[in-house]
Amino acid sequence: MPRNEFDAKKRHHYVWANYLTRWGSGTRNVFYTTKTGRIAHDSVRGIVVEDFFYKITPLNHKQIEVIKGYSQLSPDHLQRHHVSYLNDFLKMQHDEAVYRKSGIRIQEVEQHLHALKCNLLENLHASHESKAGPVLAALADEQLDVLLDKTHMIEFMVFFGHQISRTKTFRDSVIQALPRRNAIEIDMVEAMAHAWWFLSYMFGMNIGYDLYVGRNYAKHALLINDTRVPFITSDQPVVNVHSCVSETEFAAPEYSDLYYAISPRVAYIICDSDRFARGRNVVDEVTVVELNTKVAAQAKTHIIGDSENAILPFQKYIGRRYQKAHPDLAHKQLPSIDGRLPFWC
Repeated sequence: MPRNEFDAKKRHHYVWANYLTRWGSGTRNVFYTTKTGRIAHDSVRGIVVEDFFYKITPLNHKQIEVIKGYSQLSPDHLQRHHVSYLNDFLKMQHDEAVYRKSGIRIQEVEQHLHALKCNLLENLHASHESKAGPVLAALADEQLDVLLDKTHMIEFMVFFGHQISRTKTFRDSVIQALPRRNAIEIDMVEAMAHAWWFLSYMFGMNIGYDLYVGRNYAKHALLINDTRVPFITSDQPVVNVHSCVSETEFAAPEYSDLYYAISPRVAYIICDSDRFARGRNVVDEVTVVELNTKVAAQAKTHIIGDSENAILPFQKYIGRRYQKAHPDLAHKQLPSIDGRLPFWC
């Protein structure tokens, strides 16, 4: 067995590190806000990362039922994909249980099992990143026609969906917003929190599919920023910037304009609104400031830019939406997540 089969990946980035290097001015060092409110300049390897964030944990009957319950809200073909992925993980769980029951302990088996738990989901995300990488490079170079290729569009939309659902910001927002008014709801919160590693991947799959099938109805646009204010990004790289998104409560927005900065100069947006035309749009400084403000407001800790001056004006907005909405969170019901965008986006 190759040696790398035993190498467990510990440091899991919930925002792709290579994506962040576009703010590094040719290096891997970016400017970003820290948990303590400072602005630091360091490698992308040390931010938007958590040890074992995507590590697989055993699923009990309740947690499996929660997964299947959400899956059943999806179209049939997506349900089949969900079940296929879930069965793969459950088979591994079953095989480990048989091994544990035997009472035998073999060091190589222990190392291999640990590596599988740490690497399987991380490797799935890495696969999506690898496939989307050439598309992102082309878009950063303003080559929007790269998405005329159906395969490229599918890969980019799947990647885009996971950029919403795979983050720590998304996870914490969902779990925090779940009602806890009785024992049943508390059990549901605990089940979702424990099964989140699978649910987040499933939700990303659904969102990506929804964006792909709706590509001819929503307006897909490239935003070009030639102003003195560069685009920034954050620990939640895709955000809903539609005017209907409430800053004071977590409520399901009627529409979505999903915004994703690709570099300090280029961004991609998928609009329900008529704000931007399909294709290439040159934006003014007022628009850039508005978009950066909304990115910061929907970040939890980190906003990232290519200079200290790029992020300093927006630091005061970090987490504003969560702070304003927090008093009402305990009383909000969580809508079904069936491929439509969830309410915190």
